Amino acid sequence: MSDTPLLLDSGTARTLERARGADHVVLVGPAGCGKTTLLRTFGQPIVVDDGHALGDDEVDRLLADVGAGGRLVLAHRPWPDNRALGRLVSELPGAVVRVHLRPLTRGHVRSLAAHLLDAEVSEDFAERLHERTGGTPGFVLDELSPEPRSAFARHFDGLSVAASDLLLARALGAPFDVGLLATVLTLDLPAVSESIEALRSAGLLQIDGAPLPVAADAIKVLAPAEQRADLLRKLALTQAARAQPVHGYARPLLDLGVVDPGLADVFTAAGHEVIDDDPALAARLFTAAGAPALLARARALSGDLDGAVEVVDLEHADADALLLAATVLTLRGQVGRGGELLQRSDNGLALGYAVTGLLGAGRLQEARTLQFGTRSQPARSLTDTLGHRLADVVLETVTGPPMAAVAAAVATAGVNQAGSRASVQPDSPTALAALICVHAGELTVAKSLLTKAVQVDDGRGLHADRHRLLLACVELFGGDVEAAQRPARPREPREALFAAALELGITRRAGDLRALRSAWEPAQQALVVHPVDLYTLIPLTEIAVAAARIGQFHRVETHLAEAWTLLHNLGDPPLWSVLPRWNAFHAALLLGDHPATRQHLAALDDAADALPFARALATAAHCWNQAGRGDVNHARVESAAQELHAHGMRADAARLAGHAAMHTTDRKAMTQLLDIARQFHGSHSGQANGGAEVLSDREQEVAALVRDGLTYREVGDALFISAKTVEHHVTRIRNKLGAKNRRELERALEDIDLTSTR
Repeated sequence: MSDTPLLLDSGTARTLERARGADHVVLVGPAGCGKTTLLRTFGQPIVVDDGHALGDDEVDRLLADVGAGGRLVLAHRPWPDNRALGRLVSELPGAVVRVHLRPLTRGHVRSLAAHLLDAEVSEDFAERLHERTGGTPGFVLDELSPEPRSAFARHFDGLSVAASDLLLARALGAPFDVGLLATVLTLDLPAVSESIEALRSAGLLQIDGAPLPVAADAIKVLAPAEQRADLLRKLALTQAARAQPVHGYARPLLDLGVVDPGLADVFTAAGHEVIDDDPALAARLFTAAGAPALLARARALSGDLDGAVEVVDLEHADADALLLAATVLTLRGQVGRGGELLQRSDNGLALGYAVTGLLGAGRLQEARTLQFGTRSQPARSLTDTLGHRLADVVLETVTGPPMAAVAAAVATAGVNQAGSRASVQPDSPTALAALICVHAGELTVAKSLLTKAVQVDDGRGLHADRHRLLLACVELFGGDVEAAQRPARPREPREALFAAALELGITRRAGDLRALRSAWEPAQQALVVHPVDLYTLIPLTEIAVAAARIGQFHRVETHLAEAWTLLHNLGDPPLWSVLPRWNAFHAALLLGDHPATRQHLAALDDAADALPFARALATAAHCWNQAGRGDVNHARVESAAQELHAHGMRADAARLAGHAAMHTTDRKAMTQLLDIARQFHGSHSGQANGGAEVLSDREQEVAALVRDGLTYREVGDALFISAKTVEHHVTRIRNKLGAKNRRELERALEDIDLTSTR
């Protein structure tokens, strides 16, 4: 450090200046703080370093030299408390000035680092460097050397074996507990206290007992693996006996390859500690513990469903194992088989999910029989109670008053939500409740439930993807396409189906036919691998609308037929039927399939008395159908759009008003309907785009090119249509937007968003 600058705070600098005129000087500070460097600046005949190591004979000789007229400059560490050193200082004649050297400030660390690296360093870099070194100059020098760990090793040379072991124990996570350290290190209490003071004096242990980060890293690297493993084993067993957390020792033991039957309880306890936040690590720990049931659960929560099933013995399975197997089946589209499997359980929660699984497969009578038997068994726990409530709620959505079922579902949602991340269940009560709310047109309630669930999940847990996807679907139905973020495509078929339908829904609403065709094949593949069930009717029918839009409807007809059969087997429950029928109605309109259109309208009418949302959809569907034939009842359309908006279907409300405006011949009614479309569209997105809402997809494509200044012939060439057809489209666009001429049309097109047509 001879070529490094002296960086001192103002108080220490003033004391040092005063010391230069004193009879004798004593420099005090821990190792690495710069005492030796300062000694060289005095150039006195009597200079003594490491004064804490002086013996009585050496002190006598120094006092004799001082008595002969010498000036002493002495440096020492604050520990050990050396009596000989104390005698020397107390017997020095004349004025003695003590200079206590303190750690460098962050600013000084930055300056020192810039000097050593011969380059400017950032404040963040200096902050991290200061935190790691504690501001000790010698440690900063080592940290910035080419081989920092090797350079730092010199600071361990003077340590006793006990002090070195204690530093390693603290670096490995041992609590700063003198009694525990004495037990683990096989030392008496005075030896532990002495080692602590030695480490503090060496600057390796901070005042609160925490090892300095650079010291902890270095000693862990330099200590032999066998020594680390032995110490970790002792720490883990000692802490386990005290019922204290042990995962901080168990993980490095795994990393060192230590698998010891005597540590089975430690690994098991550690797995329980981390499973909520890191199920993959928990799986490693349960593997080391030889706990297959716990391992299966951890693998499932980490997303390794194949690995989870591998270790489940269904022949001798308990309730947890049955739930896990049924969960895997459900996530892979086999809700009925999952329900069958869970009937073998005597657990109330498992039986509750058995009922939901059977209903999902359309097996109403079996579900009723099972639910009746389940209710005859008293609940023995909170999970039993939850199972009973789930069975009651989902059965009521099929056989009871729809809105009463919605209220019961919301009340059930969130039960044990705090522990849902570590649960292995076919579905979460929150997801089921939110799905029921969506089917009932209660989007605001669904959004509230799912927003809270996503926050609790924090991206983790078996159903985190499901919650995010359902929330995105709610945002999409509400008209907020930007908020309907496209999550990363999930691995399991159920969530993959929702993700694919969401992608299609976003793309279709943007009017981008090219992107819609690109998104079609993945969606169709997701549909093929997932059998039809009650809980995936929304993505199925969303895919059906997109299929009708791009001429692929024949590839979903079989799936839709299965959906109508499933609903028929359940008695065509209004709550589950109306939203799929609404989507199928729009698919039929796109296809020009009038018999199917009438069939879906009739189904909506049949459900109208049982469910307010069904009534709103039925009215809107009739308005839509009549408008397509040129029969636009302005007041009825406005009322129907208001009802859709009240149920959270803002985008559909805007589309209905825009659709009616597009087909009315009454200029005043058109203007009023356009205003309504703009109002509903802009109320959520913040951007009035009602003009684009009333244009067909082809008209939006034409409008975008016209706005860019292309001629009719150039537009026709780009779209493979004739210039005459382009002129016809432009005339309709101008009429819809209320533009009297080309200039007004261009001005109107500047005010609406046509970017989605590119």
